[in-house]
Amino acid sequence: MRVPISVEITKKENFEVLTKQIAKGGGIAFVGQLSGKGINFVLQILLARILGTMSYGLYALGYNVFFIAQRFSLLGFHNGVVRFGSIYRGKSDTRRLKGTLITSLGVTFLTGILLSFLLFFLSDIISNRLFNEPSLVPVIKVFSFCLPFYTLMMVASYSARSFRRMEYAIGLEFLLHPFINLILVSLIFLLGYRLLGVIFGFLISSIFSATLGIFLLRKIFPDLISELKPRFEFKTILLYSLTILLSSFSYLLLLTRADRIMLGIYASARDVGIYNAVTAISNQAALFLASFNAIFSPIIADLYNKGDMNELSKLFKITTKWIFTLTFPLFLVFLLYPKQIMGLFGPEFKVAWSSLIILGMANLINASAGSVGFMLTMTGRQKIELTNNFFMGGINIILNIYLIQRYGILGAAIATGSSIGLINVARLLEVFHLYRIHPYNTSFWKPLVAGVFTVFSLLLFNKFIPSKGWWWVAGVALFGLVYLLFLILLGLEEEDKLVIRAVKSRLGKN
Repeated sequence: MRVPISVEITKKENFEVLTKQIAKGGGIAFVGQLSGKGINFVLQILLARILGTMSYGLYALGYNVFFIAQRFSLLGFHNGVVRFGSIYRGKSDTRRLKGTLITSLGVTFLTGILLSFLLFFLSDIISNRLFNEPSLVPVIKVFSFCLPFYTLMMVASYSARSFRRMEYAIGLEFLLHPFINLILVSLIFLLGYRLLGVIFGFLISSIFSATLGIFLLRKIFPDLISELKPRFEFKTILLYSLTILLSSFSYLLLLTRADRIMLGIYASARDVGIYNAVTAISNQAALFLASFNAIFSPIIADLYNKGDMNELSKLFKITTKWIFTLTFPLFLVFLLYPKQIMGLFGPEFKVAWSSLIILGMANLINASAGSVGFMLTMTGRQKIELTNNFFMGGINIILNIYLIQRYGILGAAIATGSSIGLINVARLLEVFHLYRIHPYNTSFWKPLVAGVFTVFSLLLFNKFIPSKGWWWVAGVALFGLVYLLFLILLGLEEEDKLVIRAVKSRLGKN
């Protein structure tokens, strides 16, 4: 049966609208996260240079313990509020939307308080028996006070994502909180305080950000405090969110945090400090993936709920190509200048340059798979993602135990990098099996060719400039310009131009 022309036009217009939403939201998320990661990157350099490898390692261990506890306090409701908030908003079901927001905010704040007390009283056991670091006790105790406030800020940020208000979500989580934290830490250092003062600065910034987060959420959704009677779907959200919690726990603890925890157990706080600097740099390669995920994840839930699988497939391909195109040159910079980049943290950090390349490759693989994890969780297949994370997380734990004891920091990087690569391959196969959808198209060859030609151009450039000092920074800047030039010469697809116009429009450049 032939589809009426009017219907085809409507579908095309709807596809362009959604593409523009992803581009604009992704543009906001990119600018916000770029700024936020830049601020946090400066903060990590400041901490490493002033605290030194040992105290910086204690900070990293304490933060990772806090981060794991904070993920438990979320109970998966941060993803639950995005999925169900997007669905109820799409259906204009204001009562259920209000119930979802109140449930998510209230439950996670109370859980944060309970886990805060638990972490405080277990700080001695965690520090002495698990890590054999008595100096870690006060670090964990101060971090425990941050739990309920940081959790509340996170849920408020994710709630804004369900309304596709990325300027609020990204501004709160990636700009306001890290900026206030950086300012406070700088003042604390000037006043002569060191490690514990840094964590108190994190506490103050968390309290302020949580308060502002609730205020912004009220602005987005005035019915949050109106007389409208909410309709609670607590059981539905809880069951979904608990599965996400287990999945998040397995992914974050077993896959992305196991390396630092295992280094703390089988190596030393100094090794944790050096390795934390590696992850602080390599995680910059996840910037573009996180930016597009932030706006694409609620669209996945909405399109799947409406049965628009064709549009979902098209948008999956577009976003993945853009994520890879933007991430690939960053990895190549890691490949060309690993020692120089690690030297930003101090001379003693350069020894981990090979770990930077390995984790950079892992993040590139992660980016090349696009939003494949959200394709499972936002379409109700969170149990599959849970299985993925637990299985691959278990492999990662085993690899870390084996390789860290033999190769130290390098072993942690190899174990984690391998596990991240394997889980993304598994996700891609599962999404294709379930929906016959994959994130690739024929235009993927363009960033690959542009990257290869740019590397050869830069190697030629390096022959004519000094190899010492800060000249490598000029090489990085030139790399970006040449890569962009090659992309333009290879030609842009029509949807690429649509994305660029949408981002420029959102950023007020046209």
